[in-house]
Amino acid sequence: MRQSSLMDRGLCLALVCILIALGFSSCGPAQNTASADDMRLKVAINSLSSGYLADLVAADQGYFKAQGLTVYPLPFQTEPSSPQMAEAVRSGAIEVALGGLLTEAILLSQVDPEIRVIGQLQVGLAGAITVSNKLQQETGLTESSPLEAKVKALAGKKIGVVSTTGLTGAFVSYLFRRFGLDPKKVASLVTLGPTVASAVAAMKAGRVDALSFFEPVGETIESQGLGHIWISPLKGDVPELARQLNAVFYAKVSLIRSKPKTIQALVRAIAMALAFIQKYPDRAMGILQKYTQVDDRTIAAARQVLLQSYPSTPVVDQQAYNVAIAFDSKTGLISSAPPYQQLVDTQTASQALKGFRPTV
Repeated sequence: MRQSSLMDRGLCLALVCILIALGFSSCGPAQNTASADDMRLKVAINSLSSGYLADLVAADQGYFKAQGLTVYPLPFQTEPSSPQMAEAVRSGAIEVALGGLLTEAILLSQVDPEIRVIGQLQVGLAGAITVSNKLQQETGLTESSPLEAKVKALAGKKIGVVSTTGLTGAFVSYLFRRFGLDPKKVASLVTLGPTVASAVAAMKAGRVDALSFFEPVGETIESQGLGHIWISPLKGDVPELARQLNAVFYAKVSLIRSKPKTIQALVRAIAMALAFIQKYPDRAMGILQKYTQVDDRTIAAARQVLLQSYPSTPVVDQQAYNVAIAFDSKTGLISSAPPYQQLVDTQTASQALKGFRPTV
């Protein structure tokens, strides 16, 4: 009897162990995967600026919802700087940098090899050097003056930038280096933050002599009679920077794998937004105007130069990637860069768009 009782207990214990094992193997992973791919994404963007127009259009026109996707928080959460955006992705505070710079994705990938660029939002360095009326009068230069003369006239002047460590500051450094000037000795950069209002206020108050800022800040300065756009890559003033990959969206590969349907829906929503910009440029500029709160004259002036910077597809252009790498390397923003195939998730966007025609 005692031996039988022990055997019964042993059998019961074995059955319990088997059932537990079966429960973990059959229910655990499947349940986690199902709950993970929930068509919800917590996102943020760098700023409410022209580089992220596709995001603004997708939200405004309901393209996220059209793809069964819930993107939150809306209105978009904006990060104060590129490094803070990168840290938010690394820490898991947000899932997708829905609107960020390629440069920050590259730098983040050096500390977190899981980072992947999913798609592109803007191709072209959509920033400009805008000078005050006073500086133009003092130098006697104009928009049509030689590039070298304009760049050298900026030496020692106070130049407002979004961030000294970001793209706007790097553009100033690039221009100085292009003509043999040491940015560390001649650049006087003033951090103003990522808003049109802060840039305009600084110029109006005379706190800066010039601005290196994203579009349409230059047009805003001109429309208010405060200054003049001197150097614009989108207008062809710096030919080697044409078609430079600028704004992208990126996330960790673990997220992309755990939420394949969600991420593919995101790609399709952005594809719809880019198609909308191509098909309805005036309406798209109206959406940009609403978010940037600039006047009619400003948005009309920025329209043509900006429209050429929006790609027709979110699939990342490799040549544009290479141009951006060259710029970042020359300006010292990065010391090295991963190959296109390593950083860019070429499969996700292509699979998301296979057989898909964005109807807008």
